[in-house]
Amino acid sequence: MLTLRYQTRQDMATLKELSEITGLSMNTVSRALRGHGYISEKTARLVRDAARRLDYRPNRAAQALRRRTSSEIAVLLDTYDAPHLDKLAAIKECAVQRGFTMGVYFTSEDYPSSAFRTLLPEVLESAPAGLILITSSDTILRKGVELRKRLPCVTIVSDPVPGGDCVYVDRCQGAYDAVHYLFNKGRRRIAFCETFQSENRKKGYLKAIQDFGLPCIFIPGSLKNPVLIRNAGYLNGKLFATMPTPPDAVQTSDYMASGLLAGFAATGIKVPQDIAVLGFDNRDFAALLNPPLTTLAQPNFDIGKNAANLLFKRIDGGLNGEPEAVRISMALMLRQST
Repeated sequence: MLTLRYQTRQDMATLKELSEITGLSMNTVSRALRGHGYISEKTARLVRDAARRLDYRPNRAAQALRRRTSSEIAVLLDTYDAPHLDKLAAIKECAVQRGFTMGVYFTSEDYPSSAFRTLLPEVLESAPAGLILITSSDTILRKGVELRKRLPCVTIVSDPVPGGDCVYVDRCQGAYDAVHYLFNKGRRRIAFCETFQSENRKKGYLKAIQDFGLPCIFIPGSLKNPVLIRNAGYLNGKLFATMPTPPDAVQTSDYMASGLLAGFAATGIKVPQDIAVLGFDNRDFAALLNPPLTTLAQPNFDIGKNAANLLFKRIDGGLNGEPEAVRISMALMLRQST
């Protein structure tokens, strides 16, 4: 069961409040609620009525801490991006198979580090059996390594995390393979249009053009909003048409690629005859573009499954052992744009 947690400890009635309103000791109230030990029916009814009026709920986190067990894993992520849904589905599936529930916590996409610092105490108060972090924030990743000393913690990241358990997508190798593919198709002027969080792709691109002896055609950018990225792609597409020697291929994100295709169409540049376009991430719309977009896909369900399996390995075996980094490869989805 997927649970979104927003209620905090301050919102809930406590045993102390029940004790004060009934005039009974906390020990008596606790035994009455649990039905343990000798409690008269009159006393039990008094406690139940008070609990109902105060909307009292047992503190499952405290119970879990006392038993040193918990039946929940927590997932904390800093974006609402669609690819994360498949990861969450996989984690949930693994959790249900193991008899666990899954609590999902969102930080702020714009200020993930500060929001994380505020949210973390609430997450830990629920006393989860383990924690999965899906984030690009270096601050949060470092905290994840620290948390590993207290409870099982796995991060889903772009690069291996020193000292921490992680599942990472090898975007650098994916970008390298994309250039290699275009090179084998006869392309010799391969451009790279940068967008937000494309540093690993940039590394793979630069290494590939160096290995294959190709010129570097790098168009910098740091846009994050999909609409702005598409607009920039459209302008870049029109810009390519004015170059004395334009690229014969371009590698970029799917959002940028969608704008490029529109810009090329507006200026009469034919894809893939004049220029090949290769995207990154295999977004839902990639196959619907004109022409359908060749793109690199990351197996999001497998990523989530690997993260959950690694987490349960730690839950079952304790925190001993060297940190593990599980590498996930990207797959090239061939379509008509190349």
